[in-house]
Amino acid sequence: MVLKSLSLGINNIDVHLGGSERDGVAQVLKLIPRSDLFLVTKIDKPPTDMTDPLAAAELVRTTVATEWPLLGVEMVDVLLLKDSASCDVMQAQWAVLEELLAQGKTRALGTYNYCQFSIDCILATAITPPALNYIMRHVGMGIDDTDLIRYGDARGIRTVAYGTLGEPVALEGLLTNPVLKIIAEAHERSVEEVALRWNLQAGYAISNRPTADYAPDNAPDMAVCPVGTGEGDCGVALKGMREVVQWELSSQEMEQLDAVRLDAYPQSPTYYSSPGCPNSFGVVDHPTKSSCFIIDAAWCDPALDISPLSSMSLPKFDGIR
Repeated sequence: MVLKSLSLGINNIDVHLGGSERDGVAQVLKLIPRSDLFLVTKIDKPPTDMTDPLAAAELVRTTVATEWPLLGVEMVDVLLLKDSASCDVMQAQWAVLEELLAQGKTRALGTYNYCQFSIDCILATAITPPALNYIMRHVGMGIDDTDLIRYGDARGIRTVAYGTLGEPVALEGLLTNPVLKIIAEAHERSVEEVALRWNLQAGYAISNRPTADYAPDNAPDMAVCPVGTGEGDCGVALKGMREVVQWELSSQEMEQLDAVRLDAYPQSPTYYSSPGCPNSFGVVDHPTKSSCFIIDAAWCDPALDISPLSSMSLPKFDGIR
């Protein structure tokens, strides 16, 4: 699938460390020059019972020392830090990321799901502030209802959007929303493409799943790459992502999408944050079943052939930078 994305001109790969996702990207890197991929990865949250800043800092060093060789790289392009409920832990881990930047282990630093509290914590001690903050942003959340994007911008931190269809599943309410559907039909595009274009046209880089079939209930690895579309390798979504720069929404359509609100499962932009940020994944109600079992969507497999052979952990793709 990474090779498929490269064939379409998408070279920005957002990969989680550990497991099949890392291993899949590592296999591709054996076939192509390292410079062909723009690699983004992230340091996972420390265990909830790890409150010792020194131990948390060492966890970052150990992760990089272990994972970079397994990924087959000496350097990534962007290294993100997930948050912690402890400010001391975040500050200690950020200091290690700054060391890694100085050592050439990464070209840039960013944060993942940082709310105002987390941003303030990091900036209090950072020598190098985050260049980017990855947060969820999808139609139905408003332009910036929590003021987090403006807050980051005022401090020189650019926002990157993920979850253009919602999390931890592609939300049924978004995929069936009448405003989205009417606009999609007018442009002869899918609802998924309209949701993607809304973020892009608002000025955001995007880290996007190449499928709408993802959910906690999807075993073994949450995301399923559609195989019954005739494209293979998540080709329908990847083509939509590649073509999103080739068409535009009108100003009226943008305003209509800005105004959409979803009644079911309202979501925070820092959805996967620790309890230090409001309305995190662990404390709010959320769906667990893939919407692809409920509705017909363009980035779902029409055959729903979900089997161990067609299921894998999928990296995110961003050809829009």
